[in-house]
Amino acid sequence: MLEIALTLAIAFALGSFPTAYIAGRVLSGADIRDVGSGNPGALNTARSVGIGVGVAVLLIDAGKGILAVFIALHMSVADLWVYASALLVTLGHNFSPFTGFRGGKGAASVLGISAFMLWHITAITFAVGLVVYLVTRQAVVSMAVVFIVLNALTIATGQSTGQIVLCIILSLLVAGTHLLRERERVSSAVRERNWRRFMSIE
Repeated sequence: MLEIALTLAIAFALGSFPTAYIAGRVLSGADIRDVGSGNPGALNTARSVGIGVGVAVLLIDAGKGILAVFIALHMSVADLWVYASALLVTLGHNFSPFTGFRGGKGAASVLGISAFMLWHITAITFAVGLVVYLVTRQAVVSMAVVFIVLNALTIATGQSTGQIVLCIILSLLVAGTHLLRERERVSSAVRERNWRRFMSIE
């Protein structure tokens, strides 16, 4: 039980590290939550602070997901707790207590988790998402495509039930966090049936 509790606590603590917030404060003196889209994630950091910094935030946040799963696997806990660690690192990222429970939306952490657990599927998915983004220039559209393709490939390639369920839950968590944070703008776009604006909300 001690190993399980420690594994889960480490996962949440890793996820809670507010990478984008710290990068914004240190490098520009700004609260990343008050500039650009207001989302303390890699994309808003890239646009508000600099592309290089945004890439660094993306890699660190993805690394949090990788490290959480890596530690869980080496703590010799059952697969259920490995999957729980993946969920908790993402929850920690999205609802960090260090930033008033207003963190990112989890996409980078999920990318790291997926890359570590299913690197070949992730590579294909990332390539597809990049092409979609270059064509549409809309992060929300490309991210939606990424999660659809990721789940489809996870199922189509016959991964374990646990990995399939985890992939679906993490995808819903990212989508749910996005809708929760942007509920006012989303509601407005839906009422107006302005689907272009709906898909551009970040």
